[in-house]
Amino acid sequence: MVRTPLIFLSYSRNSDLAAANEFLAQLTAAGLSVFKDDVSLRSGDRWLDHLQSALATCTAFVVLVGRDGVQRWVGAEVAVALDRNISAHDESLRLPIYPILIGDTPARALPPLLALFQAASWVPATDLPTDVRAALRANRQRLATQVDFTGCPFRGLGAFKREHAHLFFGRRKETLEALGYLGDQQQTAPDQLRGGNAQGYYRWLQIEGHSGSGKSSLMQAGLLPMIERGALWARTGYSQWRVLEPIVPGGDPLTRLAEKFEHAFAAEDKPDILTRRERFLRDPRSLALDLRGLKKPDTAFLLVIDQFEELYTLASVDERVAFDRVLAHALQDPECPLFVISTIRADFLDRIDQLPALKALYNARCKRYLLSTISSEGLREAIGLPAQLAGLDVSEVVAAMREQAADEPGALPLVENALLQLWEQRTNGKLSGEQFHDRGGLVGMLSSGADALLAQIDRVVPKGKAAALELMLALSTYQRDGRHTRRRITYADAIQAAGNGNDFLGAKVLGMLAGDRSDEMSSEVDGGSLRLVTTSVEKTATGDVVYVDLIHETLLRMRGRNNAGTGEPYWPVLFQFIEANKDRDRLRDRLDERLEARQRSGRWWHWRHSAGWNELRKFRRLRVAPRSDAGRFLTHSRRAQALFALVLVAFIAMTWWREIENFGAKITNTAIYLAVLPFWYAEVWAPIPTTVALPPLVLGTTFDMGCKPGRDDIDGSCPSDEPLQKVAMPAPCAMGQYEVTNLQYNWYVWNTHGRGIKPLIDYPASGIFGTPGRPVINITWSDAQKYLAWLSSEVSGVAGKSAPNPPAGYRLPTSAEWEYAARDGGNDYRYPWGDEAPQGRANCANCGGYFGGQYTAPVGHYAPSGRGLYDMAGNVWEWVEDHEP
Repeated sequence: MVRTPLIFLSYSRNSDLAAANEFLAQLTAAGLSVFKDDVSLRSGDRWLDHLQSALATCTAFVVLVGRDGVQRWVGAEVAVALDRNISAHDESLRLPIYPILIGDTPARALPPLLALFQAASWVPATDLPTDVRAALRANRQRLATQVDFTGCPFRGLGAFKREHAHLFFGRRKETLEALGYLGDQQQTAPDQLRGGNAQGYYRWLQIEGHSGSGKSSLMQAGLLPMIERGALWARTGYSQWRVLEPIVPGGDPLTRLAEKFEHAFAAEDKPDILTRRERFLRDPRSLALDLRGLKKPDTAFLLVIDQFEELYTLASVDERVAFDRVLAHALQDPECPLFVISTIRADFLDRIDQLPALKALYNARCKRYLLSTISSEGLREAIGLPAQLAGLDVSEVVAAMREQAADEPGALPLVENALLQLWEQRTNGKLSGEQFHDRGGLVGMLSSGADALLAQIDRVVPKGKAAALELMLALSTYQRDGRHTRRRITYADAIQAAGNGNDFLGAKVLGMLAGDRSDEMSSEVDGGSLRLVTTSVEKTATGDVVYVDLIHETLLRMRGRNNAGTGEPYWPVLFQFIEANKDRDRLRDRLDERLEARQRSGRWWHWRHSAGWNELRKFRRLRVAPRSDAGRFLTHSRRAQALFALVLVAFIAMTWWREIENFGAKITNTAIYLAVLPFWYAEVWAPIPTTVALPPLVLGTTFDMGCKPGRDDIDGSCPSDEPLQKVAMPAPCAMGQYEVTNLQYNWYVWNTHGRGIKPLIDYPASGIFGTPGRPVINITWSDAQKYLAWLSSEVSGVAGKSAPNPPAGYRLPTSAEWEYAARDGGNDYRYPWGDEAPQGRANCANCGGYFGGQYTAPVGHYAPSGRGLYDMAGNVWEWVEDHEP
């Protein structure tokens, strides 16, 4: 029967076996009982059961850390011991942990979560330190108390990275819980885990939480350091891990994935970033096949995807679909040892339908871990333990911070920001509670500190505050559901957004927002270490690229409801600026769509996807870097529009010549339409009818409609089908200013019968094309109805194609409305201009009309009525709504 051990001794058999034997001898000589596993642990052994049994019954855990650090099974043993230490509900049940550094091994060799415990150095062949031996005998926990940290131990608004793991406190329990979600959930033997096909074996961990809950920090400063130290070996069967540096999807997730792949395997794999990206785009198997070719014994790959929601908010549909397929295929491939950790805001979980391939794996391959708001006990650790390492006194602020953070979903960044600002104003190593309350507590210190920084930038740089807000607007995106999220942009785009063409100004403002106080100008800023933006460098196909990002999404978020039931932003200045300019975000999306359409088109068809004059005018509100893809697109569009303007001038000249010199040359009409078609292709100009508003009659008055003796009975009698009747016009209406022209009608034909020359030639309305400026003829009542229904939809649904005064919709006038307009608003005379003869006033056979009245006259050729309507007498017959043939 195996005797239950008192002290569990963990060590690396490869490098520290001799030291472990000596350590065991000294403890045994001191009368202490020790469990030490002298048998090499093989992947086929069900050693985990024995390990858990020993760790469940021991009263102390000692880990020897030598030159190899903590790896493989030692890391797994440490993870189990930490779990027992942290999860104990009673202090008497908490497992004491004793890190022992062998020889000159530095303290940084310890896994991050061991930093809480006081480590002791021991040189083999010498006696164990007296205090260690006494603590083991008394079963007393040794917590780190010495000051071994210089500088500020607080991160402010910035997320914790791997290099800050030794300062990441308050989330130890969550780190170990999340680690337990990867790999085997039933503790299957490691040899059964290869390929990840065992039931209950998970290769995808998704960390979910509200904005500001600390998902990125948990992943980078909590999980990754532990995984790299071997904490997952027991659950996955893999002792070595090759980590693809965390990617943020952005608008081009396949390129981001290809960049991280190239960076991780540059020495072993030859295809460049662009080539690999194209493979990812074309072949869903490519990622799995590439990783299979690079796998080694006992080695797994880990892909970390931060801000997974950017696949929904920023990535194009094509990019998102390809990324979805390539990642899902790799996760299902039993020969591809890929594990994935993703972080996502909880309010984007409903969009998983946009990733159909990954959705199919969501329940079978993905373990979802909800990262709740940090607990009060966690906040105590997050505040007190870093302060303890740096020798700081936080007694005046810790209780107040924990109380104010109780109802805050993003408590940790608010606390870290307040601690950073108070640390900068510390006195004799003490953080002031009075300053904390005077500056508005957690929320007040965020908004007031950010406002102060903007004011200081404005004093240093002309219009610096406006430039800073423009930059932060470019670093945010406005969702259709009203949420604000952050977005990364390149350094070039950032200085363009801040400087609007002045690179020196843009770089200066960007530097100060990023915390740069080093040069002569920005040294005048007295904003301490507060940073609102952060920069990062990533390798791309064309070299290193600097990206800029908001330091934390808390700057964009709303907090809880106030007494009025409305949300309150954490930083009102930025939130209100974004709300006031949210239309620019839609413009940015529109610009991205136009750019993407242009890039997909063939080289010779780029001109069809140029931005129109109306769009170019709107796009001027966006601060686009001239040398960026979007900047080049706008430059090319301006050149295309200049060319179109020349064509338009030629078109106008040809139209003028055609109308006064030659009415029968069909070749001229053809040339005119060939000149205007590029504008229709580019959707930059549309011949939409203009209208004139007609006011209603005064309430209670009428006008005489029909044939009135003495007014309309030209032949001495009135026809029976035009009876005289009194008609009221109670509601206003609008009438087309001109008769519908051939050009306007043929635009409809071109859009609805196939965009090309042939439909215009084949359509019989006015012969070949029809003279553009003359009214369309040979149109049936049904043709007119179809045209007007299409026109109503086109004007209301297509941006940039509005007439000067478009109505809500177009229809034919009723007989009453037409006659009301023809009598110039219900006047009691025969013609719109009075009762005088129409000689020279209209186009008709007996009144000196256009070419003797034998042909239709160009619309607007004769003078208008008093209401501004043309051709209400003569020229062509006109359809009305209530006279269907």
